[in-house]
Amino acid sequence: LSELGSESAKIKAMGIMDKLSTDKTVKVLNILEKNIQDGSKLSTLFNHNNDTEDEERLWRDLIMERVTKSADACLTAINIMTSPNMPKAVYIEDVIERVIQYTKFHLQNTLYPQYDPVYRVDPHGGGILSSKAKRAKCSTHKQRVIVMLYNKVCDIVSSLSELLEIQLLTDTTILQISSMGITPFFVENVSELQLCAIKLVTAVSNF
Repeated sequence: LSELGSESAKIKAMGIMDKLSTDKTVKVLNILEKNIQDGSKLSTLFNHNNDTEDEERLWRDLIMERVTKSADACLTAINIMTSPNMPKAVYIEDVIERVIQYTKFHLQNTLYPQYDPVYRVDPHGGGILSSKAKRAKCSTHKQRVIVMLYNKVCDIVSSLSELLEIQLLTDTTILQISSMGITPFFVENVSELQLCAIKLVTAVSNF
């Protein structure tokens, strides 16, 4: 899926995606939807008191692999849809909604807590720190897999703004995209995502 994501980006840049068979492209999109669904609701934040550190790390690695795979499926699907001169059949509502669902969930539950400690839930139910105190305790070190996921999600958000310029979407979908585009401005340490969100919010306002 990672290779498919990068290859679809190349084909999109070359402007030849529309030369592929529409039936085959639609089949690929339906398969991609199943792969997006696989990681769309998986929580990457754990606090398993009964697990050993090794067990928790192995479990986290497995979950992150599935979440990253789903991100690649999102990127491939959105690359297909935002390629020039694509037939109407490729704008499958279920696939678009699945991409948005995946992106919203992992921004809120995976990336925001990693980049801004204000979004972290205290698993022990301890005292609530002020926003400044929480942010002061934040480590700037990030796992490579989290940084990679963050970059992929930035690409998805940016590509969704392209999709808005191409395809008419339902009011419900637009509302979901709007909230996804506004939230990053209340999160710290996500400047790249905020730039992508500006594009998204601008596309929504022009919709």
